[in-house]
Amino acid sequence: MSAGTSRAPLLSVRGLVKKFPTSGGGAVKAVDGVSFDLAAGETLALVGESGCGKSTTGRMLLRLTEPTTGTIHFDGIDLLGLGRRALRQRRRELQIVFQDPYSSLSPRLRVEDIIAEPLDVHGLCRTQAARRDRVVELLRLVGLDAMHLRRHPFEFSGGQRQRIAIARALAPGPRLIVADEPVSALDVSIQSQVVNLMQDLQARFGVAYVFISHDLAVVRHIAHRVAVMYLGRLVEVCDTDALFDAPHHPYSQALLSAAPVPDPERRVCRIVLQGDVPSPANVPGGCHFHPRCPIAQPVCRETVPPLREVGHGRSAACHFAAPLPISIS
Repeated sequence: MSAGTSRAPLLSVRGLVKKFPTSGGGAVKAVDGVSFDLAAGETLALVGESGCGKSTTGRMLLRLTEPTTGTIHFDGIDLLGLGRRALRQRRRELQIVFQDPYSSLSPRLRVEDIIAEPLDVHGLCRTQAARRDRVVELLRLVGLDAMHLRRHPFEFSGGQRQRIAIARALAPGPRLIVADEPVSALDVSIQSQVVNLMQDLQARFGVAYVFISHDLAVVRHIAHRVAVMYLGRLVEVCDTDALFDAPHHPYSQALLSAAPVPDPERRVCRIVLQGDVPSPANVPGGCHFHPRCPIAQPVCRETVPPLREVGHGRSAACHFAAPLPISIS
């Protein structure tokens, strides 16, 4: 599936790098040269193991974390070149849904004030009546109703809290929402409801998502394209169906082979990686993945493979990228 078009991308990221200083005077490179485009109304999933830089990348897109180097263009505007006032105005179009609905909503505020906060910040409602009407409309969009207006977050379940967080993100009419593991803190039975809600809202309003997750089943359901990350770098980017049918990068192949398969008749070629993920403070030279890669060659230890086109809209950062069907029956 693909939502891409021939028009200019809504979001264009090039060479994004984030270094965090260490106590010893050095630096940890959490994100290392990330580049991608996102079309209007598209969902791009960032996937990978914990600590690979997914959430840091998402936060940099909104400048909640400032990049060390790189460029971020949103609708042709250089976000990194904006001052505080101009960035605040642009943030109406850029919103985020955080991972934990138990900590992302203020326990002191009522639901009406939580959802209305972006409306107040951007001056979108001239009267209190218009403000309340808009909040009620947003609540209904996410499957809640006006009776919840005066309640506090502690009176809701996790799934309901995340619906409130989504309503808050929708309030100013964004064109892009960064969803940082938005269902990982929820029960499995609730996850599908929230994911389906996000898809329905995308179809209705045309909002684009950068969907950060480690749950490949959820990613396959919601994403148009997938970007696989390993130790701060993108190693493969392609359409969702193409990735799940035949991943090209050895890390993508191992990642998908480890995912549970619900079909008992379908056998999967399991790939077991040797060793542990290296520390971001001491990453290997050359290809970051080469110490664990089953097809590594001497060139992999010496030369960083660029993220290059390998055919049919797929990019992979591997000197020896080749398709490997995961399903074997």
